[in-house]
Amino acid sequence: MVFDDGYQEVYDEVLPLLAVYNVHAVFAVPLSNANSNDWLDAATIHGHEIAAHSIKHKNLTTLLDTELQKELIEPKNFFQATTLVYPGGGHNDHVIAMAKEHYTAGRTVVRGLETLPPKDVFRLKTINFSKRNFSVLRANIHALQAWAQNRWLIETYHMVSKHPSSLVHSVLLSDLDAHLDFITSLPIRIGTIYEMI
Repeated sequence: MVFDDGYQEVYDEVLPLLAVYNVHAVFAVPLSNANSNDWLDAATIHGHEIAAHSIKHKNLTTLLDTELQKELIEPKNFFQATTLVYPGGGHNDHVIAMAKEHYTAGRTVVRGLETLPPKDVFRLKTINFSKRNFSVLRANIHALQAWAQNRWLIETYHMVSKHPSSLVHSVLLSDLDAHLDFITSLPIRIGTIYEMI
């Protein structure tokens, strides 16, 4: 499970929920997030992974090399990140070549299940959930499909809230809770990107 962008609601609501299920997740937090230190502390205490997500959530494919290096290096150093989540999924061969100097893996927004081991650790696929495509049943089916095919499912979330949100990339906390209840009953391993790599 990967939670992108460091929303305060995710910090307040999802971190305690994951503790109930004893699930470790990945949090892709831009370094410019006002609560970067809180995210780092929470990850360290609870065994979660912080993935680099640039400084200001810029599309990495649009940057000059000097700015790209900065957007890659500063979050890595601050969070001691070993994996990268491309902001908005923006990546190309050049970005990947530079990312390989600093990271062990990179997650895209390309839809799909991954093989174990992955064919390309810098182009990891995901199922990106939002209110447009998320239901507990659909998420559970994806998990069953990954289990039946012995594949790796990287679930991506953004905003998770107790109440309906106007944000497109939102999922209700109660639905995430129901999904966690289901997947933790399966004979599967739930881990971070770093652990899986």
